[in-house]
Amino acid sequence: MSTYEDLLDISTRLRNIERTVYLLAWDERTYMPRGAVEGRSESKAELSRIYHKLLTSEKTKRCIDELNKESKQAELNRTQKAAVREMTRDFERRYKVPDELIRKMSTVSTMAQSAWQDARNSSDFEHFLPHLEKQVELKKEVAEYIGYENEPYDAHLDAYEPGFTAKKIDGIFEPMKKELSSMVSDILAAELEPGKGVFEGKKFPIKKQRKFCRELAKELGYDYEHGRLDKAVHPFTMGMDDDVRITNRYSEENLSSLFSLTHETGHALYEQGLPSEWYGHPLGKRISMGYHESQSRMWENFVGRSKEFLDHIFSKLCNDFSALKDVSKDEFYRRINRVKPTFIRVEADEVTYNLHIALRYDIELGLFRDDIEPEETKIVWENKMEEYFDKVPEDASQGVLQDIHWSTGDFGYFPSYALGNLYAAQIFRTAEKEIQNLKQKIAEGDFTPLRTWLRENIHRHGRMYRSEEMTQRLTGEGLNEKYHLDYLQKKYEPIYEL
Repeated sequence: MSTYEDLLDISTRLRNIERTVYLLAWDERTYMPRGAVEGRSESKAELSRIYHKLLTSEKTKRCIDELNKESKQAELNRTQKAAVREMTRDFERRYKVPDELIRKMSTVSTMAQSAWQDARNSSDFEHFLPHLEKQVELKKEVAEYIGYENEPYDAHLDAYEPGFTAKKIDGIFEPMKKELSSMVSDILAAELEPGKGVFEGKKFPIKKQRKFCRELAKELGYDYEHGRLDKAVHPFTMGMDDDVRITNRYSEENLSSLFSLTHETGHALYEQGLPSEWYGHPLGKRISMGYHESQSRMWENFVGRSKEFLDHIFSKLCNDFSALKDVSKDEFYRRINRVKPTFIRVEADEVTYNLHIALRYDIELGLFRDDIEPEETKIVWENKMEEYFDKVPEDASQGVLQDIHWSTGDFGYFPSYALGNLYAAQIFRTAEKEIQNLKQKIAEGDFTPLRTWLRENIHRHGRMYRSEEMTQRLTGEGLNEKYHLDYLQKKYEPIYEL
């Protein structure tokens, strides 16, 4: 085999290990018996060690060194060069980190997730604190091995959004926070409660919700032949290639499950839209987590919370849920788009959502700059909730313990959610220009044009392009937060009569 073929073979073997790790992780968050935590921790740690050893092997290094030579680069086509680029990136991020540290992180992560679930259920921050301290300590250590542009946090941001730094995020977040805070103030000053009474005091049977959500995911294009829908405490999408699984959570008190379902389906459609000929290929993955979130937020909000989507599903909702018998479509639309500061990020409205992300980003940055100690995160969280939302969580489960990310060691991930909103607005604006009568097609329940457009313009390229280049190619300009702000203003001014 040629050196390039050797590299592809290594990539395929790595992908097979990843598939197994994802399956174990999915089971861990859904059906794994609680008594299996320790054994699962050891299994995942061993697989993590094998993956790390293969990726950082001398054979991999020889292939990468050879293929990055100027003479070899001249022989490669554009796709091959991109594949070498991405494998080199993956290699370099791992090669500097010792095997034992990789194994330790996997073990700590599994134990921390179990502790987080217990702590969240009992709202006991002290129970989770030792695990948080360990995760922060390990991630700081990893950052020093990987290296960074300006500060340790950059090493972890780059894992999820290649090329992004805290400095770049600050440049986006600071003006965005100012605009959003002003918008929230104007909305709250209106003292309106759109759609009041739509959900309050009513019951929506979970069995019916699960059936409705299952059918809805299929209608949006989710392929159950290569996936499944299950229940989880914190909704997530897990898997790759021909096995992409989604989860959801349900409450009898409302229909928020519809929007967590469209969100996770958006993630899954991206994964299922990656080209099958690139399964195991270095380019057969998502561009970045920001782009992944752009897909989920687009289906959740730009489609799922739109008037056009309600034109399609509202009558069926009324047939399935008798609690809606006296509710008009306009009331329902206004209710699902109501702006009301909430403690829980995944239940946040579109206007306040990015402020939730800013709060978490502030804390993560503080932890890595040593401005905040892990034991201070609970009180800092509460102070920032009061600053951003004029609300203080009643307990830790509504505050610092609500998200799974710190238990899994995913520091640097949260900014991707906010970036996803910005990408989604800019991408959807472009889709509207290029797909004739897009909103009318959504109203008719025809989601194929949008799904096909996304697959053709984003999904099929895998990680051929970095996010900034993809945005430029797709929309004709770099990431611009004004599209998100314009979208929110246009949508919420009539709802709140501003």
